[in-house]
Amino acid sequence: MLRILGPMCVMALLFASNASAGSKIDTIYFQNGDRITGEVKSLENNQLKLSTDDAKTINVEWSKVDSVIILNNMRIVLEDGTIMYGKILTAGEAGKCYIWSSEGDPVLLELIRIVSLSLLEDRFFKRLKGTLSSGFSYVKASRVTQLNFGGTVDYQTQNNRVNLSYDGIFTQDPNTGYKQNQSGGATFYRFLPKNWFLVSALNLESNTELQLDLRTSLGLGGGNSLVNTNSTRLLIALGVQATRELSTGGTQNNMEGLLTANYAVFIYDNPDVSFNLTTKLIPSLSNLGRVRFDIDSNLKWEIFSDFYLKWTFFYNFDSQPLTEGAEKNDWAVTLLGVEYKL
Repeated sequence: MLRILGPMCVMALLFASNASAGSKIDTIYFQNGDRITGEVKSLENNQLKLSTDDAKTINVEWSKVDSVIILNNMRIVLEDGTIMYGKILTAGEAGKCYIWSSEGDPVLLELIRIVSLSLLEDRFFKRLKGTLSSGFSYVKASRVTQLNFGGTVDYQTQNNRVNLSYDGIFTQDPNTGYKQNQSGGATFYRFLPKNWFLVSALNLESNTELQLDLRTSLGLGGGNSLVNTNSTRLLIALGVQATRELSTGGTQNNMEGLLTANYAVFIYDNPDVSFNLTTKLIPSLSNLGRVRFDIDSNLKWEIFSDFYLKWTFFYNFDSQPLTEGAEKNDWAVTLLGVEYKL
């Protein structure tokens, strides 16, 4: 009973003392004894985003936080996939907190178990997040010019997420001419207990090297986040998809299996570095013997808040291209690009 009365008293005192202080009433206590006051915006990849009183937004490492008081209602995701909603109060013990929701008693847990925080925004546009990235290279000896451009938009609700994405690489080579590789689409996630999720996706692809004019795919599947910590994530998903391909060699409809794996690691120690690798194995179910394989990876360094230098690599393989004589694989490396987190 005393364990419950403690956070109740803290909550009452905080509301009384901060009634006129606006929304920047959250307090972060660090392991070295320092503290900072502001408004918590989000926690993602071990980075706690905080808006301070001087209108600056800063990021602090979650693993260095000793205790917190967050009075705005948050969507809280734990490393085991549990999703909770409520406020976070100090527990009076280093590295622990109480989750205070409108239902039931406060829940005591370790801060390190929390891997994601987001404000429960009411307005549509407040729930949107995104990135913009671009890169350019020119080799004087071969006069090869390459430009890439990409972007993402995410919309998050309590148990659902919608992701829109686009990536394009455009190459001008005086020997082989103009080439392009573009992909984009929309993906819907439905989050379930214990890190399980359902996923459906609509994707469009075009690749000059593979002589693919347009591939449209509609897929459905499910998966699990096998590892979900503040520094590492590993997920796998299995599903099926229907595809329609247009090329100079004709048109083909396919049913395909889809096995996807994604691995990400985050290192935050000046500079902040992250690495992301996604692989897809796509065997045809209607054209046995045909297999496609995709790799997409990137390495990012944050040079200042929400602005990154970025290295990217992709590889596409198709064992049986529709057009006879077409290349079976395509790959590209962007040695230097930039990305901005919206």
